[in-house]
Amino acid sequence: MTGDIPDLTAELKALAQAPAPPMTLDLPRARETGRSRLRRRRTWTSGAVGVAVLAVVLAAMPLMRPAPEPTSAVTLSTGPALLIAHASFGWLPEQIAGVGYQAGPHGDQILARGRGDSAARIILSLYPGDREPKPGRFADGAEGVTVSARVRGHPAYWLTHDASDPLNGGDTYLRWQTTGGQWAELHAYYLNVADPQEVLLRVAADVTVGDRAVPLPLRIGGLPSGLRVQEVQLWRPPLRGTGAWELQLFLTTNGLPVTVSVSPAGGSPQPHKSTCTSATGLDLCVQVDGAVPASLRAIGGLRGLLDHITVLGTDERDWTTHVIG
Repeated sequence: MTGDIPDLTAELKALAQAPAPPMTLDLPRARETGRSRLRRRRTWTSGAVGVAVLAVVLAAMPLMRPAPEPTSAVTLSTGPALLIAHASFGWLPEQIAGVGYQAGPHGDQILARGRGDSAARIILSLYPGDREPKPGRFADGAEGVTVSARVRGHPAYWLTHDASDPLNGGDTYLRWQTTGGQWAELHAYYLNVADPQEVLLRVAADVTVGDRAVPLPLRIGGLPSGLRVQEVQLWRPPLRGTGAWELQLFLTTNGLPVTVSVSPAGGSPQPHKSTCTSATGLDLCVQVDGAVPASLRAIGGLRGLLDHITVLGTDERDWTTHVIG
């Protein structure tokens, strides 16, 4: 599968921390993550609960994407703008509720999706250089078959198991050469539209390639010494809850994970064992896995870290690309 889809580590962590009963698992989300984990040949080991859930995920997931791997369409920056998108969607079908981003060690992706477990997903990826990517093989060992297409007059093709089915049974891949020569890819599924081929060709035609800093709903007035941003996840719509979006920053200090979460007030469940505040219509929470480290104790612990963060409200026109400092 192209691009990484929502983070298995976050899902399993939330699952382990949730009070029981009840306890729920977003299977489509976990299924998507399982594909990304296998593609990167990474393992996750964090106790018997994690292993058991991972086994369920891998048993339930559909076919993974064929090789070769694309390059990142969004990256984590070391500067004030934490998220840099290297391509952007234009037109999207009405089933899409929002476009989200993830950058960090668990993968990089631009994901347009609808609401619900089986809502439409469209993932945008880029390939390095201007050389046409080879079809490669699918995870079941089958050689990818190409079906010729055109996007804005440029070379393109559908990638499938069977030339008589360009949409590959609904697990659809469209690759095309952009105006600048770089190749891009859409991977779509759960796309409940009358003519998926026409829709995806229109989506591809309106994609633009070029760096763009992604605005975020907070400003951090200087991170304490030793605290580093490792991963950024901006989900639209949120993976849990009923709100419009949810942001998570995953930080570390001396190897200890620290999570910062921002969402519209009441839109998403607050993380278990977190320290939270609300302002300008937003919930802001911070959480540390383990004892509060010295770098945070020096600024007043988790409450002190909250004091370093300013949330910018629900109006996305007020969000900023200058997040740190």
